[in-house]
Amino acid sequence: MDIEAVQKTYNQVGSTLIEKLYSEDYLSIGGTVSTDILANYAEINEQSYVLDVGSGLGGPALHLAGSRGCRVTGLDLIPTNVEQAKCRAEERGLQNLANFQVGNATELPFNSNSFNVVWGQDAWCHVADKARLISECVRVLKPGGTVAFSDWLQTAQMNQAQSKQIHDATASTNMATMALYSELLFENGLSIKKYENISATFIQQYRTIITRLGDIEKEISEQFSPKIYEILRKKNVTILRGFEEGLIGGGRIIAT
Repeated sequence: MDIEAVQKTYNQVGSTLIEKLYSEDYLSIGGTVSTDILANYAEINEQSYVLDVGSGLGGPALHLAGSRGCRVTGLDLIPTNVEQAKCRAEERGLQNLANFQVGNATELPFNSNSFNVVWGQDAWCHVADKARLISECVRVLKPGGTVAFSDWLQTAQMNQAQSKQIHDATASTNMATMALYSELLFENGLSIKKYENISATFIQQYRTIITRLGDIEKEISEQFSPKIYEILRKKNVTILRGFEEGLIGGGRIIAT
């Protein structure tokens, strides 16, 4: 994991800006709609105990706890994100179902066989060591449990310049291919139950995000600075171009 890049992108200011662009509580595109689709595939209900790896401001965890009555533990690298998520859980009376803590996705601070579902929503692209990530997710999964995640994927070969631009814009050291995730899950004893290519959805969602960014230019420039707005604009234009050129895309994966 490029910890420094993630900490810089998702510090308090960064998370505030990303939430403005995406949706309330979320540092991932798609919001509650994407959460519900993935949760339906994973068959999450009030008996489920879910670990959200890369929980951000708590969006998926809070929505799952509030809508399905399940217990959720959210793990995130950024302390300010964790504090925000805790506050939001308390404000909504969900603190008995949704709890959050600081931790690293490649060194999960939980006992083996602890969770029915290990969840990720567009967060695992930030973890450099995908092999260690998947190994840890499977370790803490109960027998018969489900790994359910969506993520940004590399979908074509990139030259050095393209790779640097996209990884700098997304605060990622690398992105997995679908083939790599399939291989890693298989090596850890799981098989893919369902896979959806959601790259076209990501393009549509990101075009909407770019439009929204233009709409709030004045707000961001006044609240932060014109320089901050321009940095945000350039990064997100780079991301949209990566999606539109087919260099990166998205996948939704259920493995058991």
